[in-house]
Amino acid sequence: MLRTQALLRLGAALACLLALLAGPARAGGRAARFLAQTAPAAEPNVTAFDRSGGMAALGGTPWWLPQGQWSGDGTAYSEAVSNTGKGFACSYRFLNDWASRNFAAINKPMWDEGRACGRCITARCVDERCATRNKPVQVQVVDQCPECKEGGVDFSIPAYRDITGMWPHRLAIQWEWSDCSAKLDGPIRMAPKMGGCGWGGDGINPQWQAFYFSNAKYPLKSIKLNGVPLQRNEFQFWIHSGQLSTPCTLEMEAVTGATLTLTTSDPYKDQPLGGNFA
Repeated sequence: MLRTQALLRLGAALACLLALLAGPARAGGRAARFLAQTAPAAEPNVTAFDRSGGMAALGGTPWWLPQGQWSGDGTAYSEAVSNTGKGFACSYRFLNDWASRNFAAINKPMWDEGRACGRCITARCVDERCATRNKPVQVQVVDQCPECKEGGVDFSIPAYRDITGMWPHRLAIQWEWSDCSAKLDGPIRMAPKMGGCGWGGDGINPQWQAFYFSNAKYPLKSIKLNGVPLQRNEFQFWIHSGQLSTPCTLEMEAVTGATLTLTTSDPYKDQPLGGNFA
C-alpha cells in the first residue's frame, strides 16, 4: 500500500513538472477564430485605396528583422484584450494599450520556435473584396496560428477591421516585418512563471525558476540573471537552474544589439523593472 502511494505521488509530481514546462493552453483563442469566420463577408466596396501601397511610409525593413514581403490569408480570431497576453502562445503577462488592441498570431512555419514573439508586422489588404485596400496597419506578434499556412496571419478583430474595413473573413493580404519600438512605451515588466501545483503554487523551487519578460521595445536575444545565462523557452519564459540569490541583476540584450542592465530586489513578483531599451 505504501509503495503504491509513493508511486502515485511520484506520478503526480512528474505530471506537474511536465505541465510547468509545457506552453499555455490556447483553445479559447483559436475557437473564437473559427466562430468569427462563419460570419458573412461584406459585399466588395472599395472605400479607401492608398496608391503607394503603404511601402513609402515604411522606409524599409530594419536589418535586424527578416527581409522581404509576404502574402497569405488574413483572418481574425480575438477582440482586444485587457493589457495581458497570458492566454496567447507568447505568454506575455503585460501588453500596453496599443498592443492590447493591435496584435496578431503568426503562422507556424514563420513562428521560428517563438523568436517571432514581440516582432511587429505591417499588413495591408490586397483582396478585391476588401472595403479598405492597401492601408498599412501595424500589429505585434503575440501568438501562434498553428493552422495558418506560411504567409498567413490571424489578427485581432479591431486590427483586422482597420486593415480590411470588414467583418472577419478570409482575405488576401501582403505584409512585411517592421519596427514598432516607438509604440511600446513604459518599462520592461518581469513576472514569475506561475504553476498550479507544488512549491507554494508558484512553479518555482530553490533549484529551478522561470520568468516572463514583457513590453520590451525590441525582441529579447539573451538575458543573464546574476551573470548566469537564462534559457529561453519557445513560449517565452526564461529558465534559471540553480539557487538564486537576491537582489538580482538582469543583463538584457535585444536582437538589435542594444544592451540594458536592470535590478530587482524580489524576482518572485510581477513588477515593472524601471527601464527599457532606448
